[in-house]
Amino acid sequence: MSATGAMALDTYLLTKRFGAFTALDQVSLKVAPGSVHALLGENGAGKSTLVKCIAGFHPPEEGSVLVDGREQAIANPVVARALGIGMVYQHFTLAPGMTVAENLLLAGGACRA
Repeated sequence: MSATGAMALDTYLLTKRFGAFTALDQVSLKVAPGSVHALLGENGAGKSTLVKCIAGFHPPEEGSVLVDGREQAIANPVVARALGIGMVYQHFTLAPGMTVAENLLLAGGACRA
């Protein structure tokens, strides 16, 4: 955790399959402490699947999620929240004029801002 209380979040070669369909194929991502990122892409690109793996809704078949450089087994959303990982769903659930941290708190997710 950084001096500001923010954490680093990485995925390393994350793979998720649904039957014969590969939704994520070895996805690696680095999110520096205190930074904000957006996932953009076409429908079916794997954005939601990636976030759901990080937030504990879908277990990946391969790869790792790292929080502050330590590999974490995120078995469910409760474990993710204990690690400081929360999820804000589609844009229509956002409260205009609120920060990312405020929206996460409103959504009931844990947040380290």
